[in-house]
Amino acid sequence: MRVKGLLQKYFSDYKFNSLLFRNLLLLLSLVLIPLSGMAGISYYAYKNIQMKERESTSERVTDDIYSDLRNILKEAEMQLIYISMNSNVELYLYDDEAIRQFNYKISSIQELIKMPVIAKDYVESIWVYSPKNNRVITQEGVAVYESFGGRDKLEAYLNRREDQPGLMVTKDIMRDAYHPQLTVFQEIRYGKQLNGVSCINLDAAKLLKELDIPENMQIYLTDGETILLSDEKELAGRPVEEIREYDRVIHGGIYSDSLQSICSMVSEDSPLEVITRMDMSGYNDQLDTIRNIMLLFLLVMTLVTLVLAVAVSVRVFRPIEKIMSSIQEYRNALMGEEELFQNKDELEYILTSIKRTMKAKKNTEEELAERVRLLKKAQAVALQSQINPHFLNNTLETINWIAIELLGGKNEISRMAGALSRMLRMTLENTDSVIPVSMEIRHCMYYLEIQKTRYEDKFEVSWQIPEEMKECRIIRIVLQPLIENAIYHGIKPMTNKGQIVISGQIEGDLLLLTVSDNGIGMARQDLLVLQRSMQSDMIRESRHIGIANVNQRIKLYYGEEYGLTVESTEGIGTSVTVKIPRVNM
Repeated sequence: MRVKGLLQKYFSDYKFNSLLFRNLLLLLSLVLIPLSGMAGISYYAYKNIQMKERESTSERVTDDIYSDLRNILKEAEMQLIYISMNSNVELYLYDDEAIRQFNYKISSIQELIKMPVIAKDYVESIWVYSPKNNRVITQEGVAVYESFGGRDKLEAYLNRREDQPGLMVTKDIMRDAYHPQLTVFQEIRYGKQLNGVSCINLDAAKLLKELDIPENMQIYLTDGETILLSDEKELAGRPVEEIREYDRVIHGGIYSDSLQSICSMVSEDSPLEVITRMDMSGYNDQLDTIRNIMLLFLLVMTLVTLVLAVAVSVRVFRPIEKIMSSIQEYRNALMGEEELFQNKDELEYILTSIKRTMKAKKNTEEELAERVRLLKKAQAVALQSQINPHFLNNTLETINWIAIELLGGKNEISRMAGALSRMLRMTLENTDSVIPVSMEIRHCMYYLEIQKTRYEDKFEVSWQIPEEMKECRIIRIVLQPLIENAIYHGIKPMTNKGQIVISGQIEGDLLLLTVSDNGIGMARQDLLVLQRSMQSDMIRESRHIGIANVNQRIKLYYGEEYGLTVESTEGIGTSVTVKIPRVNM
């Protein structure tokens, strides 16, 4: 009842688009299509195998019949040759005088030609014709040629074309009914002269029994024009075109279709051809039986698969049904007052509900993101305003001491005042938060000009910035706090002269700027403390507030994957690397 209710409910709502119905069709297809394909392939594979088998059988039987028939005809020819080589036969064929002188030898010839007739059931008669004495000798006696009953067939043989074999289909005129014979002729020559003709008559019906022909096969022996031998008695002596399906015969080959198999064997040394036609109705009955069994099997499997597919489809559909029930319960909150079933299937309905929920969530997230962005911007402004304010005081104090010492001298004072003036002008005139790297470098050079005047020859600065990097963009006041940190915490405590190297490189989509010094460096413990403070979201008071400040601003502007990397070894120096995305002007 549960399954029936599901089918009625969702079929009535979604018709054939229901997932339940589509899953049912899919499961049926997954089982029945491969099963039908396998059954069809198996049937046609068996059909092809059976066709090959029956072709092989037809070819084998035809070859056996051809071999047996060839052996019989060859044996008949050898028998005639043996007779022609007999000395009595030679004297008989020579002239009339020989017959008179050796009359008592005729009985020996008769005995000679009787032996094959007695030995072979299908051999009916043998006779020898002598043109010189115009006589024919048979097992019954000697006959004058003009009154001899087989004169017609002998004349037909003598008048044949030279390319025709010494084999003819004849009939026994001594019998009332039509009685076909297969007659084999053999010329008797002593030297080049024709001395006589020997002949052996084979009973066609008895000869066919010797060949052991299957019941469903017909056989035809032809010379290419005439049917010499056939189990269809009325076709003997008829043209080859009267053989049924003769137009399909492949001479020396085999032709097969669903009804028959026609095989041909052609003699290599004569125009003789054996044609067999095998009826395939028995094989077709087997195929029909196998086909019916497969159809019955498919019908049973279809019913079983249908039951299983319904059970599986309902089981798979139950989670979707629960989701549908939950959505329907909160339909008004999710979809307003719109109609519940307005989509083409249950999945579309669920996806529509999810999309509306996500859209509402996205609007909320966008509003929250905008507020966070404003908050971060305010935090960045606050962080930027925290840059060490005592720099300006120290600079002004230095200017004051120099003014006192030099009593009016203008060189150093003017240089520091000018540099400070340019720095302040750049800061006040450019309110953009992102500037070219070249402008950031110029700002740092003004700063260094002031610091070199203050510390005289305390340190040297080396710039190693590639030209293509100068066209990229960077947030303001990144390098100056790092240089300041290198001077105050790295170079200033040294007794000897310091070295600051500011380098840059482009790696794919990244921009790397490094400030290195050969100052006093940092103890490992101090370095770990600095690195932990850089990972914190809050900026705390420390000796290296400039580094943490720059790191925090970079992360706020570009993202958490960017920022500063600090490496330092006590007594060797410190290196700070800025990693930001490459942004061209």
